[in-house]
Amino acid sequence: MILTYRYRLVPTERQNKALGWLLDEQRTLYNAALHERIDCYRKTGKSISYIDQCKSLTLCRRDPELAEMGGLPVNPQRWTLKRLDEAFQGFFRRVQARDGKAGFPRFRGKGRWDSFGFAEFSGIRFDGRRLRFSAMPGGLKLQLHRPLPEDANIRSCVFRRDGRHWYVNLQIAVQAAEKRTVSSMVGVDLGLKVFAYCSDGVILPNPRIARKAECAQRIAQRALSRCKRGSKRRRKLKDRLARIHRKIANTRNTCLHQQSAALVNRADLIVIEDLRVKNMIQYPTLARSIADASWSKFLSMLDYKAEKAGSHLIRVDPRNTSQKCSGCRELVPKSLAVRIHACPYCNLAIDRDWNASLNILRAGLPAGWLT
Repeated sequence: MILTYRYRLVPTERQNKALGWLLDEQRTLYNAALHERIDCYRKTGKSISYIDQCKSLTLCRRDPELAEMGGLPVNPQRWTLKRLDEAFQGFFRRVQARDGKAGFPRFRGKGRWDSFGFAEFSGIRFDGRRLRFSAMPGGLKLQLHRPLPEDANIRSCVFRRDGRHWYVNLQIAVQAAEKRTVSSMVGVDLGLKVFAYCSDGVILPNPRIARKAECAQRIAQRALSRCKRGSKRRRKLKDRLARIHRKIANTRNTCLHQQSAALVNRADLIVIEDLRVKNMIQYPTLARSIADASWSKFLSMLDYKAEKAGSHLIRVDPRNTSQKCSGCRELVPKSLAVRIHACPYCNLAIDRDWNASLNILRAGLPAGWLT
């Protein structure tokens, strides 16, 4: 399986300038390649492929008039061309599917380009503490807050600028763990009042990260709207607002990592609803709270953590999990405002979310496993 390890870079002032220069060069290459594709289609009615542009890249690197291009590593340039090719593939896929706006690839300004990478871990090396590649003075130091696996096989890496800081994402191939013997199991019902209610009675609280930062975010946004465009104060307030959003995202990711890891460590078998979050978030009443809870990211984290740890993860249909009684399995209709499940058939009275988690667990198990 492929895992991504994210580390913060500690560049010197000279290295920071070199990273910014490399980033801008890749943005220029992306725009030039996009212009080439558009111009070719207008003149000939045919599109250019990724292979064609890689061949053109080889010729450009040999041109004495483009000495700067030839002095850069070739792998980041191929990564940039591949990124443009994926943008066109997504555009054509959306055109065929007729899924709303197709979204033709656009030219990138300095504010819309923040990463470059090595599609293959070639032309770059990692000695355990620093990354070294051509066009970079010295070795880039990493803040290794957690060690890489001993048998890690680095496949690729992506450098990303986030505000004033630089990060590197290392894509590593590791061996997946063997599936564990099922000795403990749990059903999980995701919610908004609490983040998740487990069938064993454990409640994961909803931190509501964005909701708590609303006041600071609103003040910064209003101050930004009063500033004159292009002014120095507007740039400062824009950076301040970006830091608030970045803090919200980092705090939310930390909570999701902790909750998903604790769940995987506690149970050998996890049963969870197969939610269509993209459809649910279209309803304006709960869209903001669902986005703040970030169910999709939690499910993706739970998926790869379970695979890495050898746990079993089962997704079930969420239909009627809250309406069905976990005791007698009769349907007991109730609105979302009703938080207690009171069954008139078997007189069972428990929390609505706990009842749903028991139904989810039963739905993911073979008949006879749970009585």
